[in-house]
Amino acid sequence: MKEYHKRAKVLQAMAHPARLQVLETLACGPACVCELVWKTRRRQANVSQHLMLLRQAGLVKATRQGKNMQYKLAQPEITSNLLKCLSQTDPSKISKQG
Repeated sequence: MKEYHKRAKVLQAMAHPARLQVLETLACGPACVCELVWKTRRRQANVSQHLMLLRQAGLVKATRQGKNMQYKLAQPEITSNLLKCLSQTDPSKISKQG
């Protein structure tokens, strides 16, 4: 059961449009907060909060480069595959079971 809780934590971390946007940006390569702010058009404080949650879920890693923190995907292959699956999902085409 513990493994399901870990998986749920990852999915919960991804379950926000801003965090998905940050993850998609990082799937293209590492970036500092200032780049993520520019690319996502969100405030720095907002991006930082989302990055903290993504780090806690183990989706993102941070390393210091001079005065800046550089962020990258912790497991690029897995996260990229999840993002790809999500981008191909059209909720209107999912059949209802019953």
